[in-house]
Amino acid sequence: MEQLESFYRLPGYLANRDVTLWQNGLDAHQAGFRLILDTLRHPLFDTSLVSQDLKTNIQRLLDLLTGNRQELQQRNERFVRAEMNRWKHFFDTVESRPLTEEQQRAAIVLEDRNLLIAAAGSGKSSTVVAKIGYALATRFCQAPQILALAFNRSAAEELDSRIAERLAEQIGERDTVSSRTFHRLGMDIIAAVEGKQPDLAPWANETRDNEGKVIEEIIQALAESDRSFLERWVKFQAICFRPNKELPRFETQQDYDAYLRQVGEDRDGHKGIRTLNGELVKSMEEVAIANWLFMNGIPYEYERSYEYETADHHHRQYHPDFYFPEIDCYHEHFALDEHGKAPAIFAGDYEEGVRWKRMLHSQKQTALIETTSAMYRSGTLFSHLENELNARQQAFRPRSPEEILARLAEQKSPSSTGFIRTFITLCKSRNQTPDQLRDKADLQRDRFRALAFLDVVVPVFQKYQEKLAALRCVDFEDMIRTATRYVREKKFVHPYRIILVDEFQDIAHGRAALVMAMLEQNPDCRLFAVGDDWQSIYRFAGSDIAIMSRFPHHFGVTATNYLTRTFRSNQGITNVAAGFIQANPAQLTKTVHAVDSTQEATIQILEYGKDEDVESLLESELVTLAEVARSEKRILRIFLLGRYNHHRPAVVTKWKKRFERELHLEFLSLHRSKGLEADYVFILGVNSGSYSFPSEIIDDPLLDLVLPIPEDFENAEERRLFYVGLTRAKRRTYLLTKKSRISKFIPELLNPRLQGTVVYRSSKQGEHSAHVEPCPSCGTGILRVITGPYGPFMGCSNYPSCTTKRKLPPQDNARQTSRLQ
Repeated sequence: MEQLESFYRLPGYLANRDVTLWQNGLDAHQAGFRLILDTLRHPLFDTSLVSQDLKTNIQRLLDLLTGNRQELQQRNERFVRAEMNRWKHFFDTVESRPLTEEQQRAAIVLEDRNLLIAAAGSGKSSTVVAKIGYALATRFCQAPQILALAFNRSAAEELDSRIAERLAEQIGERDTVSSRTFHRLGMDIIAAVEGKQPDLAPWANETRDNEGKVIEEIIQALAESDRSFLERWVKFQAICFRPNKELPRFETQQDYDAYLRQVGEDRDGHKGIRTLNGELVKSMEEVAIANWLFMNGIPYEYERSYEYETADHHHRQYHPDFYFPEIDCYHEHFALDEHGKAPAIFAGDYEEGVRWKRMLHSQKQTALIETTSAMYRSGTLFSHLENELNARQQAFRPRSPEEILARLAEQKSPSSTGFIRTFITLCKSRNQTPDQLRDKADLQRDRFRALAFLDVVVPVFQKYQEKLAALRCVDFEDMIRTATRYVREKKFVHPYRIILVDEFQDIAHGRAALVMAMLEQNPDCRLFAVGDDWQSIYRFAGSDIAIMSRFPHHFGVTATNYLTRTFRSNQGITNVAAGFIQANPAQLTKTVHAVDSTQEATIQILEYGKDEDVESLLESELVTLAEVARSEKRILRIFLLGRYNHHRPAVVTKWKKRFERELHLEFLSLHRSKGLEADYVFILGVNSGSYSFPSEIIDDPLLDLVLPIPEDFENAEERRLFYVGLTRAKRRTYLLTKKSRISKFIPELLNPRLQGTVVYRSSKQGEHSAHVEPCPSCGTGILRVITGPYGPFMGCSNYPSCTTKRKLPPQDNARQTSRLQ
């Protein structure tokens, strides 16, 4: 038992690797220990013959060897506490403010694999510096044995500078800690093995801004040289571009109406999705049918009144989905599955309605073509429709692909080139082949769309690879894959004892594989990963949040620590943002406390009526903030953040000049704002409809073809992006939303628990709504004060699709009435 006591007396934090090395020396005796213990436990054994100490010590030994390490944990906890006292001066002075206990603990613990989950603004960079300084001060390793990895050059340079400034004494004059991007690491590994650096593709850069352009060039070249590709490309753009969320996935009719508002638009009180022919239709499948008809030059009328009167006590006037005037034929697209069943969200009489329509056409002897949702999902709808139309001598006058693309351009359809680049990145990082992708596409719920996409993306991928070969260069994915192979083959042997990875929530599979290869090459190497799964917003660039949320599964025995104290946002912003993001149960749970306890009116929702009102609304708020700056005799930093770059107000440059003495004003996309902070933040365009927030394109199920674990929670990535926007602000975040297109994120913030923290302001400047709450019926609208012919009442913002209304609370009714007098 002296060996066990000697092990626990070893210096330093005892990690799983230390246990393994110690255990290797005891393996020959382990079976003997177990036999002894089993003998002692036998009911016929006389326990008086053996001392209790012996039994206890043997049990302690077996607990350690078989994974029950409570004693080891207690020993390590005592060690951490002692180290906090021993290095108190270092932890108090290494950064501009003394480190918190959470930061100190994260710096001291040196398990084989370490995961630090850091809330926004909680001082993770300070902790990284302290971790490096502590490892050097305790002589766990030397500076050249530490590798700090960042995801872009500016972050690596900032970390380099911070380490040099804060740890000059620990590092010394001759040594340096290596701070590099993953791409620089990959390039250096290849250069060390091959004797020269690889040539990087001219379009490759860390911001990815140019990578969509090369995809555009490839698509253009394929379209010009291959008519078949052009037709497939146009088919995907016109019929399959947007994800089709199936009706059975909606719980209520109101949920479906909200979805239409999110992906569609509102014209003259009619909500729907616009077709190439210009009308608004009621489903994505109807859009696909209408656009297919347009592409084939088939005249049609959408929801034309049936030629016979049908309105009676039981039925409204009948409006079939489509009518083909050239052949005097109607077309109904029924939301029926392969068993003829309707989705649960529709009233029970939907199937009866289908039977009634069939009977009506039979009685009146009017021609009817039927298609179903089941046909759409199986990919047989358009061939069936083509056969039915041909059988009735309908003339097909196919429009040219150029004409269709021109019409798409007129409607300002979002570009899919960035999405295709993301897909190619994921294919390469996960070594997916076209055959593997097609096998997965056959299993997708929207099989038709998945196969149509592969008909486009596979030739683009092949041309992309040919372009790399012709230029004799590599892209970032090739670089990481080649470097990983060299490490695994031990053609490159690294010197590192500690690998630190910042912003770990953004890691992709290729980079994770490189880190794992380095850890496997040297079992004594420790991993320290720092990140916040709440801020994982680069799925479109290949990152996979599951690598962080299932960290022990990927990397092994892990010590997980948390930074839950934020030095940036106040408690009001923190409470709203944390509650919002944790509505998704897949996000890791943590409670965040703010140094600034302010909660009153820290989130303000600014509602406006028309798009042209945005500039005047913003300018009014900026004037108020400029007054605050003058009273405080300081310049305030202001962010204008947009989900899309086109949200940038045209007058930003003018505002910068006007307010230059009071406000440092900057417009950024939400993605580019990550890691930055401002005193006040305005998030623009928090709307439903076209270019919505949340975007319906980002969570495209096509990514499930190349990502191992799909995210089940709706808009999971967009929720994290919204969280990032909310937590950029120190003092207050403003959300701008259009009265007729309120984002479905807004009602979630109007929780009675947050009353006073979240303030809803109507389009009338400075007016605070007396009472605003989520609509209990549709769940995506808000109840607010509406003045009707008989006085004010509470009505839903989703009217007329949601007709919920109620009386004003007495105190608000009195206040509203006094305003009207």
